[in-house]
Amino acid sequence: MKTPYPVARATPAGSRTAYTRPAKIISAALCCAVAGLAQAAAVPFTAVVAGTSSIVEVVNPVGPEVRVQTQATGDGSLGLLSYFSADVINLATGQGSGSNRFVTASGDELLGAFTVQMVPGADASLFDLIGDVIVQGGSGVFQGATGSVGFLGSGQFFSASQAHTRFVFQGTLNTVPEPSTAALVLLACGGLLLRRWRPRRRSS
Repeated sequence: MKTPYPVARATPAGSRTAYTRPAKIISAALCCAVAGLAQAAAVPFTAVVAGTSSIVEVVNPVGPEVRVQTQATGDGSLGLLSYFSADVINLATGQGSGSNRFVTASGDELLGAFTVQMVPGADASLFDLIGDVIVQGGSGVFQGATGSVGFLGSGQFFSASQAHTRFVFQGTLNTVPEPSTAALVLLACGGLLLRRWRPRRRSS
């Protein structure tokens, strides 16, 4: 005698593993991918620029402390770029601090805060510069960037308040992937994992 209704077959105790295990693996892999993308990627940074540094203000006659602005151009790991800085230097001690920015040909800006030591040269018109920059983010591809960059500079006054200067920068940047890039990577990872672990249909 035939049973009027189909008899439900018991699901083997271990059958869920075929579905839950890939899901757990995919979830863990995506979490690792998110964590990896969230971390900044360290990239080397170099730049060489040359331009003019000008004393634009006497901040304090004691010292004296003067405000200096620099405009320069050059190239390096960012390609062609423009460079700007503004700092206050004590001419008696040679110590100073300020802020600077690198601007790429596409308009992206890398910002930093720096300290500098001015060293007199053999001639009264000559001087050297030694400093360190702490990267403080920026715009475009440099949004959220961190890092540290050292620099060496040299200059020669051609008037009482202006000097030709040249700077060589070298250090490391920690850049953060753009959200759109991170999303595409995650989608690609998820698709590959799902394809790898998709349950195979049994032939009837």
